[in-house]
Amino acid sequence: MSETAVLEIVELDDGEIVLRSAEHEGEPLVRIRFSEEAADLLRRSRFEVAQDMIDRAITRTQLWEGEEDEMAAIGTVH
Repeated sequence: MSETAVLEIVELDDGEIVLRSAEHEGEPLVRIRFSEEAADLLRRSRFEVAQDMIDRAITRTQLWEGEEDEMAAIGTVH
C-alpha cells in the first residue's frame, strides 16, 4: 500500500488560494493570487476557478501514472 498525502485547498486572509499539506505546516505546494481586476471579474467564483486550475494541473502532470483507474474512482475532495 502506498503512502497517501492529504492535501487541502484553502483561501488565506490575504485572498491568496493555496494547496498545502493538511497534516504538516510549511510552504504551500501551490499559490494562486488573482489580480484585482481578475478578482473583480470572477467575484465569488474565484475559489472554484482556483480549484479547477489545481485539479487540472494535477491531472495533466500524471502524478499517478499507472494508477489512472484508481485515481479516477477517487476524484478530488475539496
